[in-house]
Amino acid sequence: MNTWTSFMAGEAAAIVLHSVPPLVVFVAVEAVTDLRDKLTDAVLVAGGERRVVRPVESGRRKLFADYLAEARAAWAPGVEITPAWVRQETGCSRGLSPRLARALRAEVANG
Repeated sequence: MNTWTSFMAGEAAAIVLHSVPPLVVFVAVEAVTDLRDKLTDAVLVAGGERRVVRPVESGRRKLFADYLAEARAAWAPGVEITPAWVRQETGCSRGLSPRLARALRAEVANG
């Protein structure tokens, strides 16, 4: 659109004119999800069938201490504590494994 050309020329009416279509598209994109869900519900109600909405159950989040306890239980003397070993034993992410390896090495070193 010619919004910037109109801005440089100082034509307020042209700026508004050229800004309306992008705003309409933006609002339509934001509203389409809710509209789709409401239309689906309306069609199902009209057809006599109701959609069952099941809440998503989220499990308990695994904490750093949980991962550390798991790694501690898997460790045995003679095992080299590396981030790769920690990932293999606990299933933690690549970002967390170096911290876990450092913490476990510190525990082992301190006895």
